[in-house]
Amino acid sequence: MNYRFLFALIFLGSASLGQDSKLWPPRGNSRPLIAASQALWWNKNDPEARKLKARALDFAGRYAEAEKAARDALLVAPQDPEVQRILGRSLLHQGKLSQAKTALERAGQLGDSLSRSLATMLRPDRMSVGDLDSKISRALVQIQDDQGRGIGSGCWVSREGMVLTAAHVVAGRKKVLIRNAYGKVFPAQSICPGDFSADAVLIKTEAKDQDFLVLASQEPEIGQLLVISGFPLSIDLPLTSRGKVRAKAKEGILSTTVPLMPGQSGSPVLGPQGQIFGIASRGSLAILGGGAPSRSEAVSTTALIRLWDEAPKPGAFADVRFLSKWTGKNTFFDPAVSSAEQTVLQQDYAESEEAVSEVIEKHPDDAGLLLRRAMTRLAQRNFSGAESDARLAILKEPRNPEPHRFLCGILLGTQRAEEAIREIEKAYQLDPEDTDTAEGLGELLLSSAQYEKALATAEDAVRLNPQSSRGWSILSGARLATGHLMEAREAAETATRKAPEDPRAWIQLAASLNASHDYTMALSAAEQATHLAPGDSRAWLNLATAYAGLDRFAEALPHTEHATQLEPENRAGWNLLAALYRELGRASEANAASAQVQALDAASGGR
Repeated sequence: MNYRFLFALIFLGSASLGQDSKLWPPRGNSRPLIAASQALWWNKNDPEARKLKARALDFAGRYAEAEKAARDALLVAPQDPEVQRILGRSLLHQGKLSQAKTALERAGQLGDSLSRSLATMLRPDRMSVGDLDSKISRALVQIQDDQGRGIGSGCWVSREGMVLTAAHVVAGRKKVLIRNAYGKVFPAQSICPGDFSADAVLIKTEAKDQDFLVLASQEPEIGQLLVISGFPLSIDLPLTSRGKVRAKAKEGILSTTVPLMPGQSGSPVLGPQGQIFGIASRGSLAILGGGAPSRSEAVSTTALIRLWDEAPKPGAFADVRFLSKWTGKNTFFDPAVSSAEQTVLQQDYAESEEAVSEVIEKHPDDAGLLLRRAMTRLAQRNFSGAESDARLAILKEPRNPEPHRFLCGILLGTQRAEEAIREIEKAYQLDPEDTDTAEGLGELLLSSAQYEKALATAEDAVRLNPQSSRGWSILSGARLATGHLMEAREAAETATRKAPEDPRAWIQLAASLNASHDYTMALSAAEQATHLAPGDSRAWLNLATAYAGLDRFAEALPHTEHATQLEPENRAGWNLLAALYRELGRASEANAASAQVQALDAASGGR
């Protein structure tokens, strides 16, 4: 039988398990929620109990309630990064990606480097949750380990329960579980690795009558629109990322502009008609504010066709236990690569560093592995070790912009902004069509008061991606800093239209309106910002500034106090607080706020 012909003939299997059934039910149960509720009954202000309840609600699929519980927890634990992380997850499940990004950014500001990294990877302008075609959604699967934890993604490729995923997702494992759209879990029975040349495997299960996707008959052209749908960060709902083909497939690898997050590995890379053009293999490891995750690699169509042609041959499939015997066949089949994924998914940093180090000894010239070890070291706050790996990756692949972007993030984390700017400038020189690099560079130039250069870079960013709310927000900030008040307002308004749920856009709009003394409109924009990002001090500071501009000093005061509580090192907040205290005749408190400004100046060496 010509299996490839059969694979390509039927575009989407029609064996639905019921159109009206709920897709992707939550994996959690009510027991943790009951325990958390009992703890809260004894002490309603216990931050740990509030946090546990928020997490339990999220895992039970009650996402809106989880969001509310997390926000309630923030009232008693505003400096807890874990609460911000739970809030981000609940917002992500509701499709509120801009707010989720803000929550993760806040967790990063509070010291959680992992959340900061994930916030950088999360792209509201190119990602969405909950708007996936139901036929495609039913064809997706979540790959789980023997404990039921999400480790990657994949899809059904036959009615009889055949799964396609990335080899590194299942590398070295003795047991692999497949969870379908209805929450049913099937153990993997056997695996086909093909000739071990690609990061892809076929998995047989006992599942029957599954909706499935089919392989394209040829490689996509440059510029072809693509989507990748999978389960990053072990979330319970499929997240879809969008982009284009960056370059023609070469040596079995398809380069794309689709942003990936940890856990999307193995996801199908789909064309407009839902055909499989590839399998997500490796995404950017961008971290902190300067990274840029618009580059990813997929196993190409040609490589997948070759794998599919191997499937009907005698002995093509082996028991799952053979995975542990294939670790020397290729880096894709070495569990150290899978372990690197788990660094983010399960935070086993020390174990992951050791595993990745072992595989680097076998493949010392692989820059991607060096960057993955750098990430494990970064998660353990070993900044010098992470920096060494990033610089070594640059030496291994001097024309690759990725190590420069990664190094930029490390340098930012160690307060070396000038060096960070130089690295991201090098990345931009190597990849001048990369929107995210342009945006990251624009932000850094803006924060370092290089306003004219920031303006030029921000203009490049919106030219490269006019749909990016982030790009328009950066452009607004650069225009504001260079005295172009009306143009700054226009750019901020564009940002809010592009992404009405992006709090940064509203913060920037409020700032531009305050600067042009349109305090009434600024008040409205700032209120929207505080609603979308209650943990962002800039939102509250802009709200307070608008009230102060309207001479409503008493109303401005509590918002300013709240802003300084959220960000005690924000000099502008203490300055405004001192001014408000003076307006209200509270001289001693004004002097105390001014003393705080002086202390901040002394700590930073003056400004």
